[in-house]
Amino acid sequence: MIRPLLLALAAASLALAAGLAVASPADAATCMVRVPESLSSDSERARPMVPGPCKAGQGGAKHRVAKPVDPLKLIRNRMIAGKNVSYKELLKLADSGDDLAQLNLAKRIEADNDPATLDAAARYYRRAAENGRNSAVRPLIRLLNADVFLDQPKNLAASRDLLEKLAAKGDAVARDGLIAMYRAGKPFGPDPARADELLVAAAEGGDAKAALDLAFALLSGTPDAARIEEAKGYLKLAAASDTLNVRTMAENLLRTLEPQRTASTETPS
Repeated sequence: MIRPLLLALAAASLALAAGLAVASPADAATCMVRVPESLSSDSERARPMVPGPCKAGQGGAKHRVAKPVDPLKLIRNRMIAGKNVSYKELLKLADSGDDLAQLNLAKRIEADNDPATLDAAARYYRRAAENGRNSAVRPLIRLLNADVFLDQPKNLAASRDLLEKLAAKGDAVARDGLIAMYRAGKPFGPDPARADELLVAAAEGGDAKAALDLAFALLSGTPDAARIEEAKGYLKLAAASDTLNVRTMAENLLRTLEPQRTASTETPS
């Protein structure tokens, strides 16, 4: 009984191998299949596995479908790598909301030095700043001071709102820019009271530079005794600064305001 079974298994294996060699293409998928049951065998043992053609839905070669590549990602990768990116590509990437592309596009527009397009540069600087690109704040302020939005009240208002929002979050560049513009009266119009509010809030929040600026503001013109005393308080805050030039200026100004105190600390000869 065993010998006929072995002969049947060998014959079946040869038949399957021959069938694969003839009928299957070179790249056809193969699977492990059980040897067909021999009619001459009544064994209950599991039949061995041999290579054979896959059934529908079984194993088979998996043809991987390439994932579609985002063209914007390719442009951004080239931009980050410092490779050439056309104006049209940069514009497309910037308009998709990419803050770095918005910053770079604004720089490219501004570099053309065309007065007719400087407002576009300011808009992209603003969008970059809105999306968290802090380095766009300073050039935005520069263009605002150049009156690029002089006849564009909506853009002017949006820029002011952004700078106020950033200043409230502690952005010193936005705060200082607003203060200077409010005191100069352009482009948002004069608002010295708001400038003082911004300085006070920053100074009381521990900003030594703001404290020094506030002291200078209080001492401008012909200050009365109350303003001088208030300025001294802010100068003392600034004198505790870790920034050397801020600390030095505050200490020097305090000496001019407190000559008696300075004289009393001198050692008699």
